[in-house]
Amino acid sequence: MSLDQQVVHLKHREGSEGGTRYIAVASGKGGVGKTLLSVNLGKCISDTGKKVLIVDADLGLSNVHLMLGITPRRNLTHFFFGEATFEDILVRVSENLHFISSGSGILELAKLPKDQVLSLIRRLQELAEGGYEVVIFDTPPGIHEDTIAVVSAVDRPIILTTPEPTAVADAYALIKVVNREAGTESFSLVVNKVEGEVEGRKVYESIRLLTDRFTRAKVEFLGSIRYRKNLIRRIIDQDPYDRVFTSDVYNILSKMDLGVSPKRRSFWDTLIGRLFGR
Repeated sequence: MSLDQQVVHLKHREGSEGGTRYIAVASGKGGVGKTLLSVNLGKCISDTGKKVLIVDADLGLSNVHLMLGITPRRNLTHFFFGEATFEDILVRVSENLHFISSGSGILELAKLPKDQVLSLIRRLQELAEGGYEVVIFDTPPGIHEDTIAVVSAVDRPIILTTPEPTAVADAYALIKVVNREAGTESFSLVVNKVEGEVEGRKVYESIRLLTDRFTRAKVEFLGSIRYRKNLIRRIIDQDPYDRVFTSDVYNILSKMDLGVSPKRRSFWDTLIGRLFGR
């Protein structure tokens, strides 16, 4: 499915009452934790009392519902075939957190005509600005037209990478392409699966040096997320919330002007950090 940059307009209207903030979580390659971050961002923001909507923007390969262990009765497919309204496809995770699934492996959704895409976007905007303070888009990995369109249209594009060289190279490539093709200049970077903040900052500096030299983009470092072995088991068990992971997410959110404060580290977390540099 192609979402042309000139067609997509997800930013909130100037002076609109809702003041909805739009965030996209994107990555240059798969397997870096993009959906896990999207889900945890949604939970942490909603836990502060804000109304949050997660939109699984990976049409045809939706997996937010798998991460949450929820099987939606309705998804975007039903909406497009006239079998459900947007309200019908909203899935309640908690009082303040909802999500919309695009469905899984449905080729029809990847070949929609532009008029249907426009209809979706207009309805989505009405829904978002009518009831949510923050909307998070979990975009497809890689460099695709729909990813470029969403990333370039939101208020805050977050690029996620890991220290793995291929992930770093692909993250830089995504920033470069979005900057060149859509003119987006401001990006935020999060580095996942690090041993500590020092490693995350090194990854950031390597990307920043490239973007400063070869693009007009400016990349802000939001922070790092420490590697946790037990996360694999949690994901398998469809319980994506880990105490240390969410603590790092709160630290990231505290730099995003969303009114979210960082969580104070416990005595034991602080002690371990001092002893092992984490």
